[in-house]
Amino acid sequence: MTAVYRGYDQDGLDKQYERLVSDDAFAIFDRWRARSDETAARRPARLDIAYGPSATEMLDVFPAADPAAPILVYIHGGYWIWKDKADFRFVAEGVVDAGATLVVINYALTPDHDMDEITRQVRAACAFTWKNAGTLIPGDRKRIFVAGHSAGGHLTAVAATTDWPAFDPSLPRSILAGGVAVSGIYDLEPIRLSYLNETVGLDAAMAARNSPLHAVHPGMPPLTLVVGGDESDEFKRQQASFAAAATALGNEVETLEVPAHHHFAVIETIADKGSPLNAAVLKRMGL
Repeated sequence: MTAVYRGYDQDGLDKQYERLVSDDAFAIFDRWRARSDETAARRPARLDIAYGPSATEMLDVFPAADPAAPILVYIHGGYWIWKDKADFRFVAEGVVDAGATLVVINYALTPDHDMDEITRQVRAACAFTWKNAGTLIPGDRKRIFVAGHSAGGHLTAVAATTDWPAFDPSLPRSILAGGVAVSGIYDLEPIRLSYLNETVGLDAAMAARNSPLHAVHPGMPPLTLVVGGDESDEFKRQQASFAAAATALGNEVETLEVPAHHHFAVIETIADKGSPLNAAVLKRMGL
């Protein structure tokens, strides 16, 4: 056996980051989309608002009844390769009725765009939300939260570790009040070494500069990190490593493991009222 990463050979590492973790994965994806289509059909929403110049820089807004509500920016998963905001409009079921405005964003995907552009677009979407909170996006600028799953968990942590004035000098140091990262990937090095890199296209420098684990700093927004109990050892290790690095610098981090839920099952519960994940998201937003 030739070790590729942390004692894993190539096959072992690839299995840790397997795309399809259950036999019913495609049925789950179809259920997400059907649930999202139903949500968009019966709720007030503004769809496909441009937050930047490219075709991928679009977002949807599901407004809360209270124009001063907190705002949740949701970032979808899909290993930076697939999925669309239209698959995750169902998140509104779990947060809008509870009193938050939901913003669901799209962003560039690989292999057409690299990780530097993906992270730039996510930061641009967060900045756009902050700049337009209270006008185009109903809600409280001081209570903008971000959440995401898998690749979206990675991008949630990217947003939480961003130096906002360096990204855009017109922004204050802090534009986020908190975040919830679900099944996140906080260090991209194992992705670079896995089968995923055939599509994601990372080199060592790009992996390092886009890894939130290497960007933790004091004064980050409070975070909740969530992982499914049936997820791989690597996903659990990633969460533990990021939590340890952030708390070591004095940041507030809560962690949650949802028992008996695999990678896709855990995020589906975000819209289920009373589920551990839904409760964690609402708690983070103060709802």
